[in-house]
Amino acid sequence: MKTRRKIDVARLTKLWCDHTLPRAEVARRVGVSGSHLTRLAALYKLPERPAEHCAWVTDPTPEEIAERARECRERHYAQRRAEGDETTRTKIWKWNAGICEPTGGRHMS
Repeated sequence: MKTRRKIDVARLTKLWCDHTLPRAEVARRVGVSGSHLTRLAALYKLPERPAEHCAWVTDPTPEEIAERARECRERHYAQRRAEGDETTRTKIWKWNAGICEPTGGRHMS
């Protein structure tokens, strides 16, 4: 016969109510499976949690969007600066031939 693991109900409740943690992480920290976690929540009458996709994913703030855009620009400019002259000439040739359109930056002639 299996021995039952003692569950720290106070810790379970605290982790359960921390909506920044996905259910899988709560189960891992408590030391049970996901299905057992569901049974424990019902047994101890824990409150319902919001849907997983809503619990820890939020819309970015305008400041976070601006920061991400800045990071992308910096990475893009670093890639362009690292290009060799041959790559640059090839791109200019393609733009002049109408194969692709320039989008601005240092490669415009």
